[in-house]
This record gives sequence, structure tokens and C-alpha cells, in this order.
Amino acid sequence: MAGRRRRQRSKNKHKTASRSDIPSGPTTVHQVPDHLLELVLLRVGSSVALVRVAFTCKRWRRLVADTAFLARFRSLHAAHVAGHYHVVDRPYREKLPPDGNNQNQVFVPDPSAADAIDRCHFSLDFLPECDGSSSWELADSRGSLLLFYRARTNWTGRLRFPDLVVCEPLSRRYQGIAYPPAMRLHLCFGAFLLDGGAVDETGGCIGMSNFRVIVAVYEYVAHARAAPRACVFSSGADGGWSLRQRAAGSGSGGVPLSWFGLINFVGRTRWSLYWTMERDGAVLSLDESTLEFSLAMFPDAVVGWRDELSTFWVIGGEDGAVRVVRMINRGLTVFAQLQGGGEWVTEKVVRLRPADIVAANERYVLLTPRGQTCLFSVELDTLQAESTHERNRCAGAAYPYELPWPPVLQACCAADDTRRRRYR
Repeated sequence: MAGRRRRQRSKNKHKTASRSDIPSGPTTVHQVPDHLLELVLLRVGSSVALVRVAFTCKRWRRLVADTAFLARFRSLHAAHVAGHYHVVDRPYREKLPPDGNNQNQVFVPDPSAADAIDRCHFSLDFLPECDGSSSWELADSRGSLLLFYRARTNWTGRLRFPDLVVCEPLSRRYQGIAYPPAMRLHLCFGAFLLDGGAVDETGGCIGMSNFRVIVAVYEYVAHARAAPRACVFSSGADGGWSLRQRAAGSGSGGVPLSWFGLINFVGRTRWSLYWTMERDGAVLSLDESTLEFSLAMFPDAVVGWRDELSTFWVIGGEDGAVRVVRMINRGLTVFAQLQGGGEWVTEKVVRLRPADIVAANERYVLLTPRGQTCLFSVELDTLQAESTHERNRCAGAAYPYELPWPPVLQACCAADDTRRRRYR
């Protein structure tokens, strides 16, 4: 009987101890286990919000900085566009306030992030100085990087293979790229940034140590014929310049080119770059994955006639489809090419007064009324035209700028609160 009472007291003691482990009162987020908290953090809307989450506490910062978490987050969320760098054509530059050495580019924050962005962090005053006869011109953007070129012209004023600079404004780092001596005399009709050769373990694919630059050059072949060539620069210790070879057995490289002055860049999609030529319906295309040129034939109703090139622009979209924006009489029309069949259909029409397209992307089209110098834009999602947006002061192309990935976080070490460690 006594032994039974002792066993009962022992059981009651264990029950009391186990109940004492349960916190009294309502539970908080601190009682949520890591694997469940990660599921919550993966649903944060953008990389800007993710950085704010990381500053909540040491535990959240540790979870956000984990390599596996960053890779999963990037697979679920598109890169965050902080804003656009706008190229300001020369007649419009005098209307802008002075801004260091680079008045030909203006950063305009995205409306969704304007309150959280300090423009001073996107300044380009750290770029190397040019002599008085030239300046750095913005050529392209990719991820968190910008590509600039310094024009080198021949005696006719045509652009030779340029000096280049790749930079990351938020970290204020840059890398100069000298032109290859073998290409010194070649004419250039475009310079672009491409992702590097490998995707890192956090989902990032471009950075100052992992990028490529492609320069499209105009090469004379023989008998007044010319062909396009792709010259590619790869970053890293094993990188450098390489020149794509012409197609075997083809004296003109497989793609005969127009006279140099008749080649005009008209936009890009997710995988290709496009230039119009003097031939009706013929568009020069460069595949970014194979780095090969080809001729793409567009219907006359889509591309327009030779004297209507200022009304034609190629854009892409999140679905990867090729789209064309064109002014037809008093209508801004968006054509889309159906995937698989190649058929073109009219997707959207906006009634406008006659205008020329200055620049376009998958989000909006920048236009100027014919015979005037004022600007207005049309949002392609809402089909609304407006003239008060800040971007309408910049009569030039607009290049999206994404926040660097993976984000850089300052985290305290658990062993010593006075020491800090950088997580990337």
C-alpha cells in the first residue's frame, strides 16, 4: 500500500513538471517553430519587405540570411524593380536640375517603392570621369547592374567599338572594360548586358563577379556586303573577350545587312534583341542564348512600312510572348504573337492623336505628339494616358533597375553582440 502511494506521488510530480513547461497565457510568434516561421516569411511580398523583416530580431535575421531560404524565396518572387534609369535626350537635358557628372541619366523610383527609396543611393557620381569631349552614355541594365559606353566615332561620325563600364550603383562599384584591339575599326550598333554563366545557390545569376556584355558589330565582308557579329565579354578570372565566328560556308555570315545608317534598335524580349532594317517586314534578331543573328519576318500590318519605323517597337511580357507596339493612324495598337503557331493577333487598342514612339517596355509606352516636343505615356495595363508623371520629362529610353540579389544584411553573432557579420 505504501509503495503504491509512492508511485502515485511520483506520477503526480511528473505531471506537474510537464505542465510547468507549457507557458501560461497566450502564445506569441516566439513560440512558432522555425520551419513554420519560414513558411510565413516566404510569403513576404518583395525583397524590400524581406530586408525590413530581417531587422526585426536576431532570429528572423538568421532565418532570412539562410542560403536555402533565399533560394526558395527567389523561386517564389520575381526580382523587385526599384525604379528606372531614364536616358534624357540632349534637347531635354537643359530642363533638368544639375546632378553631378551624369545629367544624361535620371533615376525615377517606382511608385510602389517611392516612399522607401532614397534617391541619393542611386547616384552615378562615382563613375570615372570622362574628358570634356565625351560622356558616359547608358546602354543597358540587367538586375542590379548598369552598362555604360563612351562613344568613339570615325571621321563620318559613326560609332566605333566603344569603351565600356559596368557598375552597381548601390554598392558604388564599377569595372572598366577596354575594347579589344582586333575590333578597333568595327562599327557598333548595340551593347547589352547578359546574365553570367552560372546561377548561384541563392538564385542570383548576375552581379559584379558574374556578368556578360555583348556588343553587336557591323563587319564588312566583300563586294559591299556586310554581316553582323557578336563580340562577348565575360567577367571573372577566366573571362575576357571572344568573337562569335561566322557561319561555315557563308561569305556574308548568313545574314546580309543593310547600310549601317539604316539599322535601328527597336526593343527586346526576354530572349532576343531586335533591329529594323530598310527591307519591308525584315527585322534583325539576336538570340541571347545562342548569340546568333537571324532575320525575322513580321507582317506588314504589324511592322508597318519603311517610313513608319518611328511608330514600331518590340516588347516582351511575363508570359514570354513577343509583342509589338505600333501607332496606326490615331490608335496605339499592341500586337501579340501566339506561342507555337506564330500567328499575330490584335491584343489592345488605345485611341490617341498621331504620335511617335520614343521608348517602350512591357509596362508603358512613351510618346511625343507629331510636330511637338512634349511627352506623354500610356500604361499598358490600364490603357490610361497621362502627362504629369516624372518619367515624361525624360525623352529617351528607360532601363529597369532591380535591387541586388541576394540582399546584404548586417547580423550580430550569437557569441558576441559587439561583433557583426555580413550575410549575403
